[in-house]
Amino acid sequence: MTAGLVALAALLAASSPEAPASAEDFVRAVREATARYHDRDVAVADGYRLIGGDFPAMGEHWIQIGLLFGGRRDLARPEFLTYVTVEGRPRLTGVAYAAALLPGESPPDGPWASLMWHDHVGTLDAETLIPHGEHIGHGGGEGARPRLAMAHVWVWLPNPAGEFAGDNWAIPYFRLGLDTPVDAPLACAKALALVSGGASHLAAVVEAAGARAPSERRAVAKALARSQRSVRDALQGARGRLEPSQLARLSAVWDQLWNDLDRVLPAPTRARLRAAR
Repeated sequence: MTAGLVALAALLAASSPEAPASAEDFVRAVREATARYHDRDVAVADGYRLIGGDFPAMGEHWIQIGLLFGGRRDLARPEFLTYVTVEGRPRLTGVAYAAALLPGESPPDGPWASLMWHDHVGTLDAETLIPHGEHIGHGGGEGARPRLAMAHVWVWLPNPAGEFAGDNWAIPYFRLGLDTPVDAPLACAKALALVSGGASHLAAVVEAAGARAPSERRAVAKALARSQRSVRDALQGARGRLEPSQLARLSAVWDQLWNDLDRVLPAPTRARLRAAR
């Protein structure tokens, strides 16, 4: 277990009378408390509602707004649930704890709090354009704004980057019914996302970064379509587990996509897209 997992258990201990004594107990408690939400109808009955879009490495966020502003954190009742649709069926992947903060306020304290909590200062849709690491901290300086601090816990879909990483790049494999390979380049997962709903998201990211001229939009659409065809070709014959040769092809597709985009996008737009790349 990660040190961050121990930290979150400690953070929640301050507001939960039956906080788990260890990291293993914490994971077990969250699983037991949220197992009923594998049936999303139960989540809806408990007040959870969809907010924002469906993101390549996070899926959908379902929020219980009463918990967010209720003034008490409870590990058994996370403010957010995350879902991914696989073969037409919603699949629970994890939870997220959240705290609405005013300027000068900090997320729940703890020895590794800055590694677990990331701040959202805009909508969830807009915030996906900015790396989570740029919003880590306690946000009390000059110009601070009201914000939402969140800490993800991927208890139902193992995350190669750790239970508390903001993004879970196992999701593109999961959407396609593929095993997540060990130590595969991140580019492979990002390429897979192009054929599992992520192409439209990336097009929106590129547009938000400045590619708004009609000619740029057309060029981006053509580059994405070429990359999608290449990904589908690379997946021919895949049966649950990708071969090293297929992973190499996927990584090459992602690199080629950005080479294509580099040729059609101006330098300021390319600079804003470094995180997405």
